Amino acid sequence: MAEAQEATYKQLKCPICLETFQSPKVLACLHTFCEKCIRKHVCSQREANAQSELITCPVCITPTPAPAANQTPDEWAAKLANNSIVLSLLASTQSGKNESVYCQPCLTLGKQTISLAYCVTCSEYLCDICYTCHKSFKISKDHSITEQSMPADTNWNSTQSDMYRCSLHEEQYKYICTNHNELCCSDCVIKDHRKCDGPLLIKDLSRRSKEVQDKPNISEKLDAAKTMSIALLESRSQNLSLIEQQKIAITKSIEDCSTSIKEHVDRLKMSALDELDQMCKQERITISDQIVECKSAIAAIETSEEMLMKGRQLEDDTKIFISTIKVSCQALKYLERYKTMENNQERVELEFHFDSTCDGLIKTLSSIGKLNRRVAKNPKMLYDSSFSATITPNIKPNSMVIFSARIDNDTNICKISSGVFLSDERLVLCDEANTKLKLFDRYFHFVSHLKMDNSPRYICRVDESTVAVIVDTDIKFVSVTDHKLTLLRSIYVGRHCYGIASYQHNIIVNIYEDNTDSLFTYDTSDKLINTIMSYDSLKVHNTHCVSQDGQNIYYTVNNAVVTMDMKGNKLNIFTSNDLRGASGIVIDKLGLIYCCGMWSKTVIAVTPDGRQLCVLLSGDHKLQKPHGICLNERNDTILVFEVNSNDVKVFKKN
Repeated sequence: MAEAQEATYKQLKCPICLETFQSPKVLACLHTFCEKCIRKHVCSQREANAQSELITCPVCITPTPAPAANQTPDEWAAKLANNSIVLSLLASTQSGKNESVYCQPCLTLGKQTISLAYCVTCSEYLCDICYTCHKSFKISKDHSITEQSMPADTNWNSTQSDMYRCSLHEEQYKYICTNHNELCCSDCVIKDHRKCDGPLLIKDLSRRSKEVQDKPNISEKLDAAKTMSIALLESRSQNLSLIEQQKIAITKSIEDCSTSIKEHVDRLKMSALDELDQMCKQERITISDQIVECKSAIAAIETSEEMLMKGRQLEDDTKIFISTIKVSCQALKYLERYKTMENNQERVELEFHFDSTCDGLIKTLSSIGKLNRRVAKNPKMLYDSSFSATITPNIKPNSMVIFSARIDNDTNICKISSGVFLSDERLVLCDEANTKLKLFDRYFHFVSHLKMDNSPRYICRVDESTVAVIVDTDIKFVSVTDHKLTLLRSIYVGRHCYGIASYQHNIIVNIYEDNTDSLFTYDTSDKLINTIMSYDSLKVHNTHCVSQDGQNIYYTVNNAVVTMDMKGNKLNIFTSNDLRGASGIVIDKLGLIYCCGMWSKTVIAVTPDGRQLCVLLSGDHKLQKPHGICLNERNDTILVFEVNSNDVKVFKKN
C-alpha cells in the first residue's frame, strides 16, 4: 500500500516545474500541467509565432486548439479544462499523509479551503459553504455525504469512482448494451439504447466478472494499441524533425537560387557596361579625329587668306596674278575637302533597350519558386494479427485497369515474370520472351528498355536507383536513371538462379541444382555471406520474399507457402484449396504475404503466422494463370502478371 501511495505521489508532479500540481489543467493529449506553467508555455509559443491558434504539448508535441480566438495566454490557460482526477488524487494524498484536505470545488476556482465533509456519490471533499450548496441543489440533495474526512484506506477507491460513472449523465453504470458493447446508466438506456436487443443488468453479470477479467486478448489488444501508439508518436516526431530538415534544405535552395540569379544579373550588367565603354571609346576616337581634321582645314584656310591679302599688296601684276591663281586653286581644294568631311560626318546617339526576355521576366515573375505541402501516405504500423478484421484488404471486381507491356520493337508476345516499383513509383518489368528490362513511368507510359543477353526472370530493388535481376546463372545489377537503364556489374553464381529478394541491400537468391533448392546471400561487396543448403527437394522452383525484420523467409512450393528462418528451420507450412500452383509471392510493410495461385486463378493474402486472411483476387476479377505479382504501397495498387500475355492487370485495394 505504501508503495502504491508513493507511486501516486510521483504521478502528481507537473512535468514542467516538477512540483506538486497547482490548479492542474489538461490538454487534448491528456497530459496535465500547472495552470501557471502552461501559461508560461503559451507565452513562449506566442513569442515564437504570434498568429498561432494552437499550443503544442511540452511532453508529446500534440497540438491543442485555443478555446476561443484572440485570447491572451492568461485567458487561454484559465479556460483549459481542469483535471478532476488529479484534483481527487491531490485531495486523497493529502488525507493519506494526515494533512489538511482542501475543498475540491474551491480548488477548481483556485481557492484553498479546508474541507469539512465528503460526498461519496461525487467523490469530492467539501467545505462548509460548498456542503450547504450541495445539499440545497435538487440534483445533489440526495447524495450520500459524511460530515467528516473520508478514511485514508478508502482514498484510492474514491478517486476511481469516475471510472464507474457515466460521463454524460453523472449516474452510476447499471447496464451493458450487448449490441454496442457499451456501459450504460439508466438515462443512456432510455435515450440511446431503447431500440437495442435488451441491455443487461451489470449486477446480474457480476458473477461472471472473473471470466471477463481473465479474457486473454484484452491485455494483448492494449499492448498492441500501446505499441502502435508509441510507433505513431515516433513517426510524428520523425516527421516533425524531417520538416525542420527540409526547411533548412529549402532555405538553402532559395538562397542559392537567389544568389545564382543575382550573380548572373551582375554578370550581364558588367557585360553591358563593358560594351557601353567600348562603344563610347570607339566613337570618341572617331569624332576626335574628325575634330582634328576640321581644325587643320581651318588653319590652312586662314593661311591662304593671309597669302591672298599679302599678294594684293604687291606692285607687280604678274606676282599678284600668280598668288591669286594659287589661292583660288587652294580654295577649290578646301571646298572639296569640306564636302568629303561633311559626307563622312555622322551624328551618333546611344540608346539602350531592355531585352524583351528580361522585361517579360520582370513583369511575370511573381515568386522565386512554388512551395508545396505534399502529404505522403502515412506509414503503416507493423501487422498485428489481433487487428486483422480491421485491416483485411479488399478489391472490387470492377476496379481493374489494364496496360500493355509490349513495345514497338518486341518480336514476341510478352512474358512478364516479375516487376518492382521504385520509390518514385516508376516500374521496372522483366520480359522473358523479348529478353528485355522495361522501364515505365508512374502512369505506366513506356520510358526505356535494356536488352539483356538472356531472359531476365526475377527482379528486386536494391536501393533508390538500383535493381538486381536474375539472368540465367548471373545476378545483374542495373542502374535506373530518369530515362535510362544501365548495366552496372554482374555476380557470376555458376548455377541456375530463380527467385531473388533483398534485405538491407543484401541479395538473397534461390539456387536450383541436382533437384534441390538452396538460398545464397550476397552482401553489398558481392561476397557470399550465408548459405541455406537443400531446404527442399523439388521439381518446381521456388520464389521467395523476406520479412520486414529480416528474420524469416517465405517461399512458394507446389500448393503451399512455407515460412522458414534464416537457419533453414521450417516454422510453418500454409496450404489452402484457394491456392493451387503457388508462384509469385511478395510481402508488404504490414507483414501481409500475397501469393499467386496459377492453377486456382487466385491471389490470396496470408498473415505472417500462416493464416489465410482472404482471397484477394479470383476468377471474378478475370484472372487467367497469374504467376507474378508486384505491390505499389504508395497508392495501394497490386500488379498481376499472367503467363504469355502482353497485358499487365492493375488492381486498387479498398
